[in-house]
Amino acid sequence: MAAIADRSGWVETAGSYRSFPRLSGSQRTDWLIIGAGLTGLTAAHRLAALRPKDRIILIDGKRIAQGASGRNSGFVVGNTLPDELSYGIGKSIARSMPQIELDQAAGEGVKQLIKDLGIACDYHEDGYFYAAHEPRLFADAERYGRMIEEVGGKAKVYGAEELASRFGIDFYRKALWIGGSGTGFLHSAKFSKGLTEALPKQVEVFENTKAVRLGARAGGGAMVELENGSIDAAKVIVGLNAYLPRFGYKRDRIFPVVVSGSLTRPLTKEEDDRIGGVEPFALLSPVKGGATIRLTPDRRLLVRNKAEFRPEGVDGERLAKHRETHREGLLRRFPWLPADAVEFTWSGSICISRNGRFVFEEMQPGVFAAACYNGTGVTRGTLLGKLIAELAAGERSKQVELALAMEKPAIIPPGTLFRPLAALRFHFEHLKARPEK
Repeated sequence: MAAIADRSGWVETAGSYRSFPRLSGSQRTDWLIIGAGLTGLTAAHRLAALRPKDRIILIDGKRIAQGASGRNSGFVVGNTLPDELSYGIGKSIARSMPQIELDQAAGEGVKQLIKDLGIACDYHEDGYFYAAHEPRLFADAERYGRMIEEVGGKAKVYGAEELASRFGIDFYRKALWIGGSGTGFLHSAKFSKGLTEALPKQVEVFENTKAVRLGARAGGGAMVELENGSIDAAKVIVGLNAYLPRFGYKRDRIFPVVVSGSLTRPLTKEEDDRIGGVEPFALLSPVKGGATIRLTPDRRLLVRNKAEFRPEGVDGERLAKHRETHREGLLRRFPWLPADAVEFTWSGSICISRNGRFVFEEMQPGVFAAACYNGTGVTRGTLLGKLIAELAAGERSKQVELALAMEKPAIIPPGTLFRPLAALRFHFEHLKARPEK
């Protein structure tokens, strides 16, 4: 199978991007933010507000806002995920309330940012669905719904007939709709691009500027070695998510998972009529490894049904195989869709911890990090970027204290043991999720 180019459908449909220079030579700064994804961008916005007279440098090893933040599926998760909620509420509501409160604040925060900055990112604040083809694989839908409502969210269980009317297809037979606290979906690249374009002038932005090492610095912060220079930074915020271990942090606590997705060309009028011209929607699978499906406002279909533990990434040949898997997933739901309807296919890394917890702490004097959002990067990445800036600037709040007090990511087995264990786990989840692919 011929290799294909890795092209994010979100980035390709977001319009032209502003270019930024590459940093070279030696620099000194009050603040250095490494990583210009959602975490780094929101940290920069907050720092500029808190420290308007300080020098702030923001760097990224690639193009600004075109990494994972412009490649995710665009879900605004304003309520804690059902499986995470069950993990805590199975013992007590109190155990999950800190995470619930942060997630609800995160959803509302994304909504407020979009409003305050005037970001045009196709934001739909009308919730999303966990939808199953085989109802037996979602036996706990009602229980999850009650949990969501008990902690202040909105939820409703739908049957096959209602779902066929809502989505224009008869594939799904049971679903849980979740709403409230800004929960919905958006165009991920337009959101991150909007945050970039709205950065205060105080923030100096450099792209294609890779940090390769963080060295010791007297008084805190770090001497940061770049590929083509160095930065003497009094304080550093690291927003690299799955790539945080590159600097030696959390190597035994977090790991990357590669996910791949495809986006079709816009549906023709005849194809759109097949689904009754339904409103844009967003679906997640209640089974890990099942398909994520979206109908976008410009009438494209998104599918994501492939996740794997592959720290080295995905090459063009493997991506071509994933495109075939995506096509199969689309055709199961939209059998009239031409096999060549897919226009873009891409991959990206999300950061996972074994117990679903995030990283939020001062890693060493003057070096702070937020990472590992376990598939909810739009909301948690946005909120924790803001909060890590507040923590670094010495601003304490209830939300900062909640984030600091959260359970930390659990330890994972050594690398030589972890890879085969992870491969086995993903294989098991793939088998279980086959009806939902």
